Amino acid sequence: MADKLRRFKFDATERLASRPITRQLAAEEGESPGPDVMEDIKAEILVSLKDDISQIIREELKRALSDNLQELKSEIHAVRAEIASSAAAVGSRLDAIETDVVDVTNGLSTWSDEVTTLQSVVVELKGEVKVLREKCEDLEGRMRRGNIRIVGIDEQPNSSSPSEVSKIIRQVLKLDRDVKVDRSHRSLAPKKTGDNPRVIIAKLHYDGDAVDILRRARENGPLMYNGKKISIFPDYTAAVAKARAAFTDVRKALQGRRDVRFGLFYPAKLRITHKSVSKDFQDPKKAMDFVQDTILSSPAEDNT
Repeated sequence: MADKLRRFKFDATERLASRPITRQLAAEEGESPGPDVMEDIKAEILVSLKDDISQIIREELKRALSDNLQELKSEIHAVRAEIASSAAAVGSRLDAIETDVVDVTNGLSTWSDEVTTLQSVVVELKGEVKVLREKCEDLEGRMRRGNIRIVGIDEQPNSSSPSEVSKIIRQVLKLDRDVKVDRSHRSLAPKKTGDNPRVIIAKLHYDGDAVDILRRARENGPLMYNGKKISIFPDYTAAVAKARAAFTDVRKALQGRRDVRFGLFYPAKLRITHKSVSKDFQDPKKAMDFVQDTILSSPAEDNT
């Protein structure tokens, strides 16, 4: 552009020489141009310069823009090609994902049906397991009806043999006959030291003997053997023993009340009789609420 402007300097002089005003000045005889003429010449020169410079700038800008436009077009074409390639890859990936989603949806539908079937099977099996558990608990309880548990007998050699247990029962309960004991043994808990001997579990030959021994143990308590206090209890399963033990606080709260009769029935049902009205409870919390609200809140009645 600078080269063109330098060339324009010489071209302008030649053009001015050919203009009408310049020829008029040359025709005059030896007269120097006046101020007005000089101003006109300057104006013509400026106008000419402006036109030529504008033309040059336009041409240069057009050429520069043309080059830049070509570069921009090339870059745009490259970007479009890259975008098209990426779009094609994304499209293929989306098609694969769509196929996977369809497969997963179909699989989920199948799995949902299978889960529904399995849920119904599980519910049915849970019901059967509950029935079987109750039957096993009942069978085990019936097998233990002829058993008794003796607590407090020191662990000595042969202290838990059937003959020794029969002797202990006859001596403690002051029976006039021997009790036939089929089997007897210590509990399977780890052997303890000191004053905590393991429990003796005895299987009596006759169920009636077990009932009679437990009744006499309740009536004649506390029981003593060799100067030590012992206890005789029924032999319940772990679940039944736990359920019956849950009523311990309720039974303690009712002890000493002469106007109340209560008893714990097998497997774990507490019956409370108050003012000639009997109520049965299998939930210890409900039983305690009844005792506190109905019995303990009223003064005890003397039945003597």
